[in-house]
Amino acid sequence: MEFTGIPDLELYRTIVENFHDGILAMNQEGKILLVNQSMLKLSGLPREAYAGRNIRDIVESGIFQKESVTLRAIQEKQTVTDFQQYQNGRTVLVTAIPIFDGGNRLIRVLSITHDITDQIIMKKKVEEIERLSAKYYMELLSLRQHHSKRGIITANRMMKEIIDLIHHIGPTDSTVLLLGESGVGKDVLAREIHETSKRKDSGAFIKVNCGAIPKDLLESEFFGYDTGAFTGAKKDGKPGLFELADQGTLFLDEIGEFPLYLQAKLLSVLQDQQFTRVGGTKVIQVNVRIVAATNRDLESMVLRGEFREDLYYRLNVIPIQTPALRERKDDIPLLIGHFLQNFNEEYNKNKSFTMDAMDILCAYHWPGNIRELSNITERLVLTTKNDVIEPKDLPIAKQHTGVSLSKLLRNEDTKSNLFKSVEKNLIESMIQREGSIRKAAKVLGVSHTTLIRKMKKHGL
Repeated sequence: MEFTGIPDLELYRTIVENFHDGILAMNQEGKILLVNQSMLKLSGLPREAYAGRNIRDIVESGIFQKESVTLRAIQEKQTVTDFQQYQNGRTVLVTAIPIFDGGNRLIRVLSITHDITDQIIMKKKVEEIERLSAKYYMELLSLRQHHSKRGIITANRMMKEIIDLIHHIGPTDSTVLLLGESGVGKDVLAREIHETSKRKDSGAFIKVNCGAIPKDLLESEFFGYDTGAFTGAKKDGKPGLFELADQGTLFLDEIGEFPLYLQAKLLSVLQDQQFTRVGGTKVIQVNVRIVAATNRDLESMVLRGEFREDLYYRLNVIPIQTPALRERKDDIPLLIGHFLQNFNEEYNKNKSFTMDAMDILCAYHWPGNIRELSNITERLVLTTKNDVIEPKDLPIAKQHTGVSLSKLLRNEDTKSNLFKSVEKNLIESMIQREGSIRKAAKVLGVSHTTLIRKMKKHGL
């Protein structure tokens, strides 16, 4: 058709009627002047329902599940774009454009409606796939965790060596010094030492934080006191922690905070297993195993005169250096799975993490170690609105230093290493549980040759 510059109303009518988006035109009062076929199809109403009627009448009929975008444009006299859902279930994106005359008076409103129902359905499908992927991934982590020794959750080589050492020295009465940053789980290892010893049946596991007791009460707390030892003392006296731990294990957490003036008495008890209460004269004999822990450098404290050298050597019989969480990143997914399961049960939730969220958690440096990981997991279980926890929900994504969120999300190495680690640990667990490669392959749903190939890939 040759362009003449003369309006062709039939051409315009054909274009409007066959336009893919719904078109609705009305005057400044809201009276409908034009509606195309796509609009009828989207709304599910016949043309007669629109012809000559006011948009307000149609709104009152309940066709929309929220306020009309077109009415807002009439009222606000500006372009309005928003989502709407019709009573037939279709979801649309509506843009209502006010048209003004030369005197800036409103004369028409043109509404263009775009169907996004398919996109919404696809988005929900993607979210469901993501949710199921996260669910199955967390179940896989839970399966791996189930095969950890004595509840210590690890797949890390260094931690496995520490556990083996603990099980070797557990039955003895040797003093153990647990070293490592705050929050790495030294208290869990201390309890493991007690649980692997013969003392678990004969005595208690007593934990005391040396930095949490006021210094003027330390001596009476550790060694007890007799009647009339000081003002406010119980008339019958009180046994100290050493007496309470008799035949058991006394865990001295934060031993680096133990005051210098009392260290000689502590050393004497460790050497002779006897002491006198505060204000008493009777020698009390005990049989206590000592496990101590600190996040401080005791050797440097000895050099500065802040810690007795002889006490240090008495404690340092079997030193165990506990790795920081950033040094055992293959354990992060396992620990998250453990904490997530516990908090889901405690708070009656059904939370899971997306793979991208898990990647960020694995790449984070965790200065607060396992304690920080547990706290963040609990916070996310309680505060996230959706069941699937995404990267945008992570507080560490906002405060992360050294590695940006976008970089973490693009870091394929992180994802690859995470999956390799989980796959390797799962294969190891299954072979150990089933007792043979063939049986493990059957449980995992792969062929015997495939499992052997994967074992070679992981150096198993």
